Amino acid sequence: MVIAATLAAIASNVFEIAHQVETGVAGASTTGDLVLTIAFCALFGFFAEMLRAGRQWGRVMLTVFTALGLLFTGLGLAGLGGRPLVGPLQASLAVASLVPSVAGLVLLYVPSVNRWMAEGRDRDRMISQRLRKAVLTAHVAISVGWLGLVTGMFAMSVAGATTSSAEQQAAMYRTMSMLDEIFLGMTSMFALITGIVVGAGTKWGLLQRKWVAVKFFTTMGVMLLGFAVIHQLILRANELVDEQAPVRGGELDTVGWSMSGASALALLSLVFMTAVSTYKPWGPTRRGRRNPAAARTTAR
Repeated sequence: MVIAATLAAIASNVFEIAHQVETGVAGASTTGDLVLTIAFCALFGFFAEMLRAGRQWGRVMLTVFTALGLLFTGLGLAGLGGRPLVGPLQASLAVASLVPSVAGLVLLYVPSVNRWMAEGRDRDRMISQRLRKAVLTAHVAISVGWLGLVTGMFAMSVAGATTSSAEQQAAMYRTMSMLDEIFLGMTSMFALITGIVVGAGTKWGLLQRKWVAVKFFTTMGVMLLGFAVIHQLILRANELVDEQAPVRGGELDTVGWSMSGASALALLSLVFMTAVSTYKPWGPTRRGRRNPAAARTTAR
């Protein structure tokens, strides 16, 4: 069911990419969409195989990304966020993906699946040491890149909100749009993917230590902030620039400062997550205290 829902969502994305190419509006964002589509085809197939093999972290990954898919599809159907669904075909595919997504989530946690997971939990819970190091290296590198991108976006948003030059303001907002379309979506998504693999497939667990759980939910919060707020503000800022709106004293001024505030919040959140990763504060969650192995794990 999860694979069926994923294929419907991917088909919707493919039709959107094809429409962009046919109408001549394909650009940098189209390349990013294509890369993400290929990546999700591979990732969901891999996670489904890990679920079939009884890997707990495979089930965790499918749960998280199916839930995110439901959230973003709902936002798209409502015309909210950065990727509204347009046209009856794309909307129909989105609706077609909702039913198997919900069914798949339910079936992931029926008693028979829980028993299957419990049989292999002690033996197969952890990813291999070699894979752990590779994924951890990727997670650190991607997270650093994400922090750098958001820092640059914050600096450009402040420059755009404070300048009196229409040319400089337009350059700032168009550069932000390019970075947002090409890099930010992929960077944040792959930071989340690698972080979940490192958490769910190692001794830390995804929801067994408070610092890991805080990082997980903060990451999703920053992603939603970027998708539903910052991306929309960037689009509106560029629309106003194209309309030659006044640089100061009008809607463009309000949009610029709103974008600066949202970018600052995203930047502070990423710095906070970096500090949490370094110090590993707090103790086990309630779920972790019920797991003797997790309760014995100490931060190092």
